[in-house]
Amino acid sequence: MKYFLSLSFLFISLSVCSQNLQEKADAILKEAKELLVMEQASWHATDHFLATYPDKKNLIRGYFSYVNKDNDLVSIFYGEDKNTILARYLFKGIPSPERLFVDTENLQITDLEADLLEMRKTAFEDMVNNKKGFYSFYEKVNPNLIPIIFEGKKKVYVISGSNESKMLIGNDYEITFNKKNKIKDRKKLHKSILTFNYTENENVESSFHSHIVSDFIDVTDVCTLLLYKDYTGINKHIVVSKKYVSILDLEKETLLILTKKAWEKIMDHQEKAKK
Repeated sequence: MKYFLSLSFLFISLSVCSQNLQEKADAILKEAKELLVMEQASWHATDHFLATYPDKKNLIRGYFSYVNKDNDLVSIFYGEDKNTILARYLFKGIPSPERLFVDTENLQITDLEADLLEMRKTAFEDMVNNKKGFYSFYEKVNPNLIPIIFEGKKKVYVISGSNESKMLIGNDYEITFNKKNKIKDRKKLHKSILTFNYTENENVESSFHSHIVSDFIDVTDVCTLLLYKDYTGINKHIVVSKKYVSILDLEKETLLILTKKAWEKIMDHQEKAKK
């Protein structure tokens, strides 16, 4: 009887663990996909703005995108005046040039845009001041500051982009804010930076990196990998930490998190099956 109860308890514990890991994976993927469409919107809006309004290029002090109350993507470009913007773009559905609408008349900044802009400017000033050398800077690498209010939490993610034909993983940060847009916490998500070259090969089976700072793949990892997947040809990306293994399927846009022990058992089984 005791043996049966022990097995039952073990089965329940494993089920709960698996459920908790899936919930964690779903939460990471959900936020990453919101970051992804925001970045896609920024890419398309920037291309259109620079091509259509070259005379306003020198007026730009920054830009960002966000999801509005109708779940549409909005991109804005701002200059020196904090009360008005240079242009506002609206994307109906998944961002693409065909779904782009530009507004150059109603340029009064909204309350939400002002909130996001204040967060972005505060994060930028924090990076410029760089007290205690918290932020790292590299040649030919540009920090991209993305303000987001996700499920009520205010953050600015900093994702690194290369001036060359490369995807970068690492040198990214998560800056959290209180309701008054004061910085609550800063988190360095990786201790190094990894480079993945663009390729015309569409069948790169998998790539991986290890985590020391965090247990799971980061929101910024997932966003970056999905954003550049057509350039890198990567099908799957694996992140290994001390206790867990995160497996991102870029084709299906799904995320699976396993315990390190479960992952090692699967690998052992596959090795034995080859013999």
